[in-house]
Amino acid sequence: MENTDLTQSQIDDLVARYPLPDGVNDCVMNREELADALATSLNTVTAWINSGMPVQQTGGQGKAYELRLSHCWAWRQARKAEEDLRSTAVKEAQAAMRLALVGGATGDSIEALDPKQRREILAAQIEHERFSAQRKQLMRREDVSDLLDQIFALVRDTMDAAPDRVERIEAIPPKAVQAFIEVCDSVVDELHGRIVKFWDLQREVQVSVKQDLFDA
Repeated sequence: MENTDLTQSQIDDLVARYPLPDGVNDCVMNREELADALATSLNTVTAWINSGMPVQQTGGQGKAYELRLSHCWAWRQARKAEEDLRSTAVKEAQAAMRLALVGGATGDSIEALDPKQRREILAAQIEHERFSAQRKQLMRREDVSDLLDQIFALVRDTMDAAPDRVERIEAIPPKAVQAFIEVCDSVVDELHGRIVKFWDLQREVQVSVKQDLFDA
């Protein structure tokens, strides 16, 4: 699913295709409640929102996110279906390519090849798996940047909502609420400034060297 705002008609279509499980009543939740309902983390819910998951009301400035369970469930199920299709297509293409590299024809299986060709494919698979294991120890700079953005968004949203949440739990004076807001704002500003400074320094260091990967 692309990171675009869905129309109500598109959302209704998703809900019709992927309804809530039997016995589950639809309702509006905040991010924390949705994370608990879907057995995932608050950070993951924030990432889903950034990827286009339907939002009934955007949070921030002391206002909580409002997320309709049926909409989010349908969106997530549709995304899973797309991921499954892509994974299957990738695996089929990889298998066909490995066969082609050793002279196999389209539609062949490994059993149709002679022992030498089988050994070549198995050796290629072992090398591919070794590379994949090493690759997991590396992270793209863009992935790290996205992760930091998600973490910062989580901190920012939590700090924005903190004064309102505390005020609902404890009857604190308006002056204290305002002071709390100012403290939270200063923390968010400081975090943002440090992240910007970090990436500015990285760009200065790498100005003449373009690297796709770095050791995590």
